[in-house]
Amino acid sequence: MAILRRPKAENPENSARLVSNEGIGRRLLKVEDAAEYLGLSVDTLHKWVQERSISHVKAGRALRFDLVALKRYIEQHTIEPID
Repeated sequence: MAILRRPKAENPENSARLVSNEGIGRRLLKVEDAAEYLGLSVDTLHKWVQERSISHVKAGRALRFDLVALKRYIEQHTIEPID
């Protein structure tokens, strides 16, 4: 049983690649991966969770972030330049 791991991303675009485990794409990210994807510190992400500023999933004590919801968050909070 081989587990494929993604290399450390240097920019958020590389973090978008899904990690595959036995052919199943990973949609829920751990706190560390979500923070890296957003370019934030883990502490900031925990603060946003506490404030309920960002969507998250709780499964028992585990905290996860939906990759689709993170992409939507980025789209909704993108400020377009003035022409």
